[in-house]
Amino acid sequence: MGYKILTYEQIDKQAWKTFVDEHPKGNVFQTPQMFEVYQQTPGYAPQVIALEQDKQMVGLMMWVVMREKGMKARFSARSIIQGAPLVQDDKPEYIIALLEAYEQMRDKGVIYTQVRNHFEMLTVNDAFQQCGYRFESHLNFIITLDNEEAVWNRIGKGRIKQIKKAQKNGLYVDVYEQGQISDELIAQGYEVIRSVYQRAGLPLTDLEQIKATNKQGLLVVFVVRNPEGEMLGCRFGLLYRDSIYGWYAGSYSQYYSLFPNDILIWETLRWGINKGYKTFDYGGAGEPNKPYGVRAFKQQMGGELVNFGRYEKIHRRLMYRIGVMGMKILKLLKK
Repeated sequence: MGYKILTYEQIDKQAWKTFVDEHPKGNVFQTPQMFEVYQQTPGYAPQVIALEQDKQMVGLMMWVVMREKGMKARFSARSIIQGAPLVQDDKPEYIIALLEAYEQMRDKGVIYTQVRNHFEMLTVNDAFQQCGYRFESHLNFIITLDNEEAVWNRIGKGRIKQIKKAQKNGLYVDVYEQGQISDELIAQGYEVIRSVYQRAGLPLTDLEQIKATNKQGLLVVFVVRNPEGEMLGCRFGLLYRDSIYGWYAGSYSQYYSLFPNDILIWETLRWGINKGYKTFDYGGAGEPNKPYGVRAFKQQMGGELVNFGRYEKIHRRLMYRIGVMGMKILKLLKK
């Protein structure tokens, strides 16, 4: 077939960037900029491979091995492939070539590999199954940013009332773009989101990842404030091509009665429309038929419900079971 697998050291970085930028399904999580972000994130170990045919790049796949700190490291090692494999013309043989190369190269301490799809992959489902991956449904909402009136008219009536209540309460949103985002602002916003994730018992990335993302020019920050200028809520968004990726967001629970989350998402969408972005990616809405606290909130913002799903392959089944059991016990103890 004339295939050749290139590793990080062998890949031309400009060719890598061009391939992702020009690919119809190219996304921020497969860019060389995000690779550098992952390199600077504690507990993250990124790797990337490219597929060449006749000296032309026809495929690319980046993954990140993640481990928790301390005693949990051995039981939490997982490999995440976000928004990939990216291959020319969605050819199944290219996907198989990348996944087979990955299997040979992957960290053997990894318990499982998860492919988080950012686009429809069912047409190449057989290629994943051939390589031992199983499809799992996973929902998301994609909001089209056509114009302000159209977006507003698609929002649920209940959510519109709460946006208006937030405005009546004097809440407003400041937007910080490249050159305006300080480490101090990031740290302050991170504390808000950390409080939300701790309360929900969810894992949160390290503060250093947010800072590194800013240095790579990918970050936008939305801050909800009250009339006194206090930060009530925050969103860290990622910007790439014509899309805004929702990433991390939340507000202090003691201010929920003022509806900061409602005005935060509305002003995020308004800003995106005015800046010429075409879509807002909510970043996930959980599994169908399983409780997911914020799905109803996201659903009322008028986005398209999609089920791009995920592919998963378990490499160490006993460790996987121990890890799942351990997470359940930790959640119970936190409650």
